[in-house]
Amino acid sequence: MKVERIEIDSMVLGQNVLAISQLEPDEDFTALELDYLSAFQPAYAYAKIPLEEIQKIHHLEEHGFRFIECQIRSAVKLNKLKDLSAFSKYCFEPILREEDLAEVLEIAATTFLHDRWRTDPQLPAQLAGERYRQYVLKSFRDPNESVYRLVERDTGTTLAFKTHVPLNKQEVLFLLGGVNPDYKNLGIGLINEYFEFNELISRGFKRGITHISATNYPVFNLEIGRLGFRVQATFAVLRKLY
Repeated sequence: MKVERIEIDSMVLGQNVLAISQLEPDEDFTALELDYLSAFQPAYAYAKIPLEEIQKIHHLEEHGFRFIECQIRSAVKLNKLKDLSAFSKYCFEPILREEDLAEVLEIAATTFLHDRWRTDPQLPAQLAGERYRQYVLKSFRDPNESVYRLVERDTGTTLAFKTHVPLNKQEVLFLLGGVNPDYKNLGIGLINEYFEFNELISRGFKRGITHISATNYPVFNLEIGRLGFRVQATFAVLRKLY
């Protein structure tokens, strides 16, 4: 079993948050748990287990972990530029200065409704927004990651944002994407995706990978139903509070 302290989650919660991976059902989990409790004094630990690995899921449940989210990993081919001629009123631009980041951070703090922190009855709801805000800040400050925003040219309003990180020269991991709450249900999410696809294709990427909550029906329907994403794997996310 591998145990890793998650820096941003720990900072937001104010106590250590641990990610557990490489779990084996025949391990003495009680002893391993005592070890990480002694080393980290965590308040929260979680594991992401493929849904087909029922034995591992039950193993964690037997040690007090509770199901909190079903997560889907999907991928899309980046092989055809989208026609953006109808969207000339918008501009999709990288954020290179921290003073341009404020609107994106506000969207990140308010737009997400389906993540496992916001829906967890044992966590204060406002922590979820701060967590996403911190992850966008990380993407801005990390030279390997990128933050883009979709701007309405006439008003200068930031309508949506996207963050991503290259995995290699041909693959990119989609991190976060969100629409300004005042502009939801207007098709902005689709336009935002089109602009990001074209940007990545122009940089030579051939495939994008993402992870979403199975309860995020709008994004699920957008990516699977309209943009050609194909499901690669599904996971049960389980967590334990200490």
